Amino acid sequence: MSRRSEITNDTEASTNNQQTGTTGVSRRAYLAGAGAATMFATAGCAGSSGGTPTINIITWNDFAQDPVLESVEENVDATVEITSSTSSTEMFQQMNQSADFDIAVPNNNLVPRFLNAELIEPVNTDAVGNYGDIYQKFRDFVGEQFTQDGNAYGVPIRWGWYGYAYDTREVPDHEPSYNIMFEDDYVDTDLDGEVIMYDEAAKTMPVAALYLAAAEDDPSYREALTENDRMTFTEDQIQTMRDLLIDQKPSLQGYISSDTTFIQQFQQGNFLVGHSGRNEVIRLRENQGADWVEFVVPQEGAMAWYETAVVSQESDNPETAWEVVNEYIAPGTGAELARQGKSPSCNPNVADELEESEAELYGRIDPERFEQFIPFKDIDPDVQEPYNAAWEEVKA
Repeated sequence: MSRRSEITNDTEASTNNQQTGTTGVSRRAYLAGAGAATMFATAGCAGSSGGTPTINIITWNDFAQDPVLESVEENVDATVEITSSTSSTEMFQQMNQSADFDIAVPNNNLVPRFLNAELIEPVNTDAVGNYGDIYQKFRDFVGEQFTQDGNAYGVPIRWGWYGYAYDTREVPDHEPSYNIMFEDDYVDTDLDGEVIMYDEAAKTMPVAALYLAAAEDDPSYREALTENDRMTFTEDQIQTMRDLLIDQKPSLQGYISSDTTFIQQFQQGNFLVGHSGRNEVIRLRENQGADWVEFVVPQEGAMAWYETAVVSQESDNPETAWEVVNEYIAPGTGAELARQGKSPSCNPNVADELEESEAELYGRIDPERFEQFIPFKDIDPDVQEPYNAAWEEVKA
């Protein structure tokens, strides 16, 4: 039995899978039309078909879609039950409170919390044969963020990055920079009340830090994001970031937490510049025909997320669980998952299974581009209280 820790509150970098509520679904139940039902089964319990193990997973909604579920179950001798979540923090809380789940797939910045709470198993490298195929950069990230005593504790699955999108019909071409969000005269367009930011400290506070690092020629803000396994802002830096975001208020149309809402509001012309993930823009272009949207990575850098699969210490079928994890980065299943979320796999070989048009959008990525990206991290516990308080003041 693993030791349980106290649950702490935070906001984290969520991916493109914003949905309302928490639902659970397996392929069989999905096909039967019960996809909206929540199914909390005992972790690793035997299924009804000849003792086939059931692997229970709490993760993002894309993993619950039929093409992904079907591909996993065709390649692994297991029944997969998915509980859909909209938050890595919720995944941590659920696994911390119960033994219901074999696997969770949070964003990378929350994995150290699972590890510190002694909730998860080291990666079974024999079962995860595709691990060696993922980008070296993500293997390096694993070594930096959640490797202990030589053992890795998570497998990167897919990833994405944040910059900002703008309406090219109203906003002229410009050097991509976070200046557009904080300086009135950066472009020759009135952006008063025309800027959107994310309603999450973990997404918005780093933008303030990257802007300040450049605007004040103070690299310590960037170093706080990059040089440790946690964000290590000082209290003075946190207060400066808070003040900057408060001063930004006249430019804001508002804060948005749901990617679906972002897409709808942008399509309706309710703002001109929006802090966003790349996959939201792909959805706008593909599904809404919004060829007027441009997505850019600011010169100051971009925060990147990568979903990371972890296996519970309390799983009754850990080897099978790792086989399921391995399937998520296999070329076939990885391609189905990439299609659902419009996000590239951490395994570049997945691109070989995508159509050319798909591969251009969410297939193989030039590794040189990784140098622009800074992985999201959890906040250092020593400053978590002033960090959270500063964000509440910004929102208030």
